[in-house]
Amino acid sequence: FVGLFVWLALMTRAMWPAISRPSENRGLLAMFLISSLAIAGFYGAGLAWGQQTHYSMIEYWRWWVVHLWVEGFFEVFATVVIAFLFTRMGLLRIATATAAVIFSCTIFLSGGIIGTFHHLYFTGTPTPVLALGAVFSALEVVPLVLIGFEAYENLTLSRATRWVQSYKWPIYFFVAVAFWNLVGAGLFGFLINPPIALYYMQGLNTTPVHGHTALFGVYGMLGIGLMLFCLKGLATRNVWKTNVLAFSFWSINIGLALMVLISVLPVGLMQTWASVDSGLWYARSAEFLQTDLMETLRWMRVIGDTIFAVGVVALGWFVLGLKTGWSLTEEVDRIGELATESAS
Repeated sequence: FVGLFVWLALMTRAMWPAISRPSENRGLLAMFLISSLAIAGFYGAGLAWGQQTHYSMIEYWRWWVVHLWVEGFFEVFATVVIAFLFTRMGLLRIATATAAVIFSCTIFLSGGIIGTFHHLYFTGTPTPVLALGAVFSALEVVPLVLIGFEAYENLTLSRATRWVQSYKWPIYFFVAVAFWNLVGAGLFGFLINPPIALYYMQGLNTTPVHGHTALFGVYGMLGIGLMLFCLKGLATRNVWKTNVLAFSFWSINIGLALMVLISVLPVGLMQTWASVDSGLWYARSAEFLQTDLMETLRWMRVIGDTIFAVGVVALGWFVLGLKTGWSLTEEVDRIGELATESAS
């Protein structure tokens, strides 16, 4: 929690000079700062209970973090960051980006805040509140489906002009953000969000199916994309050798998909069937989870995990090569220098 406020202080220190100066960027930067403040501040909901707090109150505050903090304010932050970067690269007009961000964030938060209540099955929640949460939670999938169009637009932008091609792989990671937002948060999130489904699925392996693909798929890919964007801006003198980076991109994405599709998802679906047929206690029992089939499915995850890990190592090797020189060619990147000048 303290670390988040240290991060907020660093973000504020960097943004405040630009925010305090009247400019066209001011509105977008203000939303950037507000989303950063929400990320740091609302994590405090996880500290709102103590050792003797009643379970129903613990569940209430826990879902403020698990649902509202992650699926609400992080979504706003991710949207603002990508919009801000594209305006700095000259691919979007600032007024257009600001209006789009406000519209997107309104949809995310109006569905996400009220939708939090769909989790509160076992805390004495009144039926009307539960129904309201279920309806708005189901509506959360609507803006996430629209993100599929964002992925296509990002891909189009990466081919739009010659100098943007210097930022091909950072933009590809932003495309991956949109893809996993659609699949991880949208498809797999909606798989467990309808009230009757969540009643039986909550706490089973269907939850990490949604969690893995939405959390790393969105925020992990976003972090890598931002890192590469900054590295490109810091080291534009030479053209990158992108073979290792391309291998890393596909390995990370394929590994993430395989660990879910051939292991975690089948286990979760079988647990769901057992939960409906015999009860949640049986679906989570050692008797069910230690069968030969379940053991085999768990070991199948090694395939995806290994491919994913190799991709991470390749990414580290590429980044290290930017410092040592093995990730750079002798050719001077004139186009990249033009891009940096345009962004500044």
